[in-house]
Amino acid sequence: MADLDPGRIAAAALAIADERGAAGVTMRAVAEALDVTPMALYYHVADKTALVGLVVDLAVREVPLPEPSGDWRDDLWVMARWMRDVAAAHPEVTKLRRRYPVWTSDVLPLTERWFTVWQQSGLDHANAIRAAAASSMAIVGLASEDARFESMELPAEAQLVTLPNASEAFRREHDSDAEFELVVRSLIDGLYTRLSAAG
Repeated sequence: MADLDPGRIAAAALAIADERGAAGVTMRAVAEALDVTPMALYYHVADKTALVGLVVDLAVREVPLPEPSGDWRDDLWVMARWMRDVAAAHPEVTKLRRRYPVWTSDVLPLTERWFTVWQQSGLDHANAIRAAAASSMAIVGLASEDARFESMELPAEAQLVTLPNASEAFRREHDSDAEFELVVRSLIDGLYTRLSAAG
């Protein structure tokens, strides 16, 4: 128990999330993986929410986020792509965050950076904050759905026989990276244009 620390606990919990899903992440399961009693964990994490916070921070730190370039559109795109990479690396972490909405010392600076980059767009303060909030929610949702789609079972051919457009959409080869970039950049440009026009 002497070498038990938050880093080892986070790594064990993240491995459990990857292997068993979000529902498998329990204090008992983490304790068993570390060969300690559940009570031993409480010396390092106060409760399940604190445990999820450790897992989120570890997942965030695993994927380095590039430094800002100074081009606000590109910097937003890079952050959006980073969100997608984090979601794809550990899809179950997104589910854990939905159940346990944690704001950690690693997550909050990323939120601040997103809002700061939007302020560099030239929009007035209120509209920059509005654009940042709306785009963040949309991109987080898109990134998590994108990760889920990769493993989703598609409809059977018989179900699509009278639905030619849906059939083409499901069966076509698609470049998920290019499509994600198209949607994100269109969202950024659209919000900027609309809010600029609104003054």
